This record gives sequence, structure tokens and C-alpha cells, in this order.
Amino acid sequence: MQTYKNFKIGQWVKSYSKGIHRIEKFIPIEYEEYHFFVMGDWETGSIKENQIGTLQEEPLVELKRLFNSKFKKQIGADYCSGYYLKDLTAEEQANVEEQIKSNPKYTTDLDKYVLPKFETRYGLSLALTDDTIHLVKELAQFIRQDDGRTFTEIFGWLEHKNYKQLLYKQDSPIDKKGHYLQFINWNYQVRNNRLLFTDLLAFTPDYVKIDTN
Repeated sequence: MQTYKNFKIGQWVKSYSKGIHRIEKFIPIEYEEYHFFVMGDWETGSIKENQIGTLQEEPLVELKRLFNSKFKKQIGADYCSGYYLKDLTAEEQANVEEQIKSNPKYTTDLDKYVLPKFETRYGLSLALTDDTIHLVKELAQFIRQDDGRTFTEIFGWLEHKNYKQLLYKQDSPIDKKGHYLQFINWNYQVRNNRLLFTDLLAFTPDYVKIDTN
């Protein structure tokens, strides 16, 4: 994906975080059954079942920051939804071009900058008992194989193991009644436009950490 709306890779933009950023990559993300299960019934951000398998309207965007909001060199990185991208004003664009012309090493430094590992956690609740708590370790082992798993693969595994009925539907974002699982993604890595998870954390309803090894 080289462009999104009027934005393109290599363009200088503003985003959710302060500063002047360069677009490095667009990351299209597909809606999976997870999104429908978690958000399907909430009044805001509702996901409908027929959206499963389609791309989300806004891609994720990988950004490198060259300047802070005062146009001082401050290299860094960020990810945001394409929704938050903003064009520079003509004055801001001219400022960027002037500084880069005067300091060509700025872009060399930015090119060499390696993005730090960025962790994102996606949550899911299950209604577990002493008889079913063992599935946490089984699921963790499954996720840690083959360079990670997508939610489509995870939900397929739950169904194959007859665990899918244990999925706990939260009544609201603050409902904390079920055992809570956190699926770990690094740098928004994807497989076939689906988020890829490489590890799992698990907690009791009282937020006591469960051993997943």
C-alpha cells in the first residue's frame, strides 16, 4: 500500500503525536471475528458481522519523527491510525525543506534510525473454571509456534478445541468479570493483513497473573 487518500510514503505530515513526521509505511488491517466479538454490540465503534474479512477504513501508519513541534531536530517514531494524519501548512512544508537543504545529514540520520520495538496488547475475556483454566497454557503454546498467530487462527483453534463457548462477552469496556487474556503484537506486524500475535499474558478476574509457561 503506497498511498492512502492524499497521503503517500515519504511525505512529511503531522499526526496524533506532536512534531513533524515522515510516513514510512501504511499497514492495512483486516477485520476479524475478534473485532466483531469484542466491539459488535457497543453503541460506539460498532463492528458488524458482514465486515469480517474486509479491510478497516483507516490503515495503521508507521511514522518517523524528524522535528519536534518547535522544528528542532528530535528523531523518534510513532504509529497511528490514518485518521490522524494531517497535511503540513505551506509555511511548515517550506520550513522542513529549508532545514533539510541546509542540513542534508538530517534525512540520512532519519533513514538510519531503527524503530524501537513497539508493543500492543489486545484483550479478550473467557469464563474459566478450575476445570478449564488449563486452556490458557495450551493457547499460549499454540500462539508461540510458527512465528505467531492471527485472531482468525486463534478463534479457529478455540472452536476446534470446543473452547469457543467459553468466550466471555463483556457488557461494557469496564466489565471485568471474566479471566482476561492479553495477546501481544510487536510493531503492528501482520500476516495477510491480519494482526500477528506472538505471545500471551493471562490474568484472573482480580488481575492476578496466570503462569502461561
